[in-house]
Amino acid sequence: MTPFGELLRRERQERGLLLGDLAKQLRISVPYLSQIETGQRFVPDGFEDKVIKVLGLCQNDANAIHRAAAQSRSQYTINLDNSTSPEDRGLASELAMTFARLSPEAKAKLREAIKGDRHG
Repeated sequence: MTPFGELLRRERQERGLLLGDLAKQLRISVPYLSQIETGQRFVPDGFEDKVIKVLGLCQNDANAIHRAAAQSRSQYTINLDNSTSPEDRGLASELAMTFARLSPEAKAKLREAIKGDRHG
């Protein structure tokens, strides 16, 4: 089970909703929702926003759903606009192709660089 699946199931059960009830509200099939909850299917892009809206989650719970979805995804997209330089496109491509092979130290440095850029 993924962090998103666990949290989704808990939120659904706290509201007394059966799997079929939530699936109907989300306009998806019961088996598909079950597969998302159990981690057999990936969390589709934007799915967490539908869940937040349907369940009427407060901001704290919505943030938790977004974090859990991010932790549960195995693929991410970097959106590059038309003005992105070829060098930056190459960097994004290199990161995508090599991320899994980066050492924990390299990932820590990358994390610090990103945090520093957000705060600086």
